[in-house]
Amino acid sequence: MNQEIFEQVAAFAKSAYKFEGDITPDTTFEELGRGSMKMIALTSMIENELDAEVPVREVMVMKTIGELASRVEEEME
Repeated sequence: MNQEIFEQVAAFAKSAYKFEGDITPDTTFEELGRGSMKMIALTSMIENELDAEVPVREVMVMKTIGELASRVEEEME
């Protein structure tokens, strides 16, 4: 997994979920406090900032931020 992409996705997640703690690739969406509006905000940031489109319905079945970062990386290739 690309560290730079992970760090950007983690920063977007912190912002979207108003999360104060550290985010690692193993941080789950459960720990962040799931919420569809927050997830939409997160995917919007990824799309706007990284030009990578990952549908919310795909993100909803993911467990961790690492999984999302890997998926974003695939979209950017």
